[in-house]
Amino acid sequence: MQHSTVTAPALTLAGRNKTFKIGPSQGIKDLWATFMQDFGKIDGQVGLRAYGVCHNFDGRGNMDYMCAVEVKDAGQAPGYLHTLQIPPRKEAVFTHEGPVEKLPETWAAIFNTHLPAAKLEVAHGPQFEVYGEDPRQIDIHIPLK
Repeated sequence: MQHSTVTAPALTLAGRNKTFKIGPSQGIKDLWATFMQDFGKIDGQVGLRAYGVCHNFDGRGNMDYMCAVEVKDAGQAPGYLHTLQIPPRKEAVFTHEGPVEKLPETWAAIFNTHLPAAKLEVAHGPQFEVYGEDPRQIDIHIPLK
């Protein structure tokens, strides 16, 4: 698996957010189903990419997961949506190719094999998936020190 290292610009996201145990969860699928009712209807939405964001890791095996879209201004998002600002940062970007059901295997390979082999250190901050027009190609963004 190849990766690219990029300096990413600031990103403002709005979407549905919930706390889960780290790892695959039926609850995340349910959160996506709820969020898709909002998709394309959020004031200030930028483009048609969707973001699956892992953030707010508590150190006890829990994280927040957010299904989101990019927005121009967090203040335009409806109050029932969670907003998240990600500052400019250095990231490693990996591409998952294949069915979404295999996504946990790609995440495991990134953290267990590829980041250590490339001698890359993960920085504190949100990690996220970007879903574009091709549902079989998902970019995974990991913050780097």
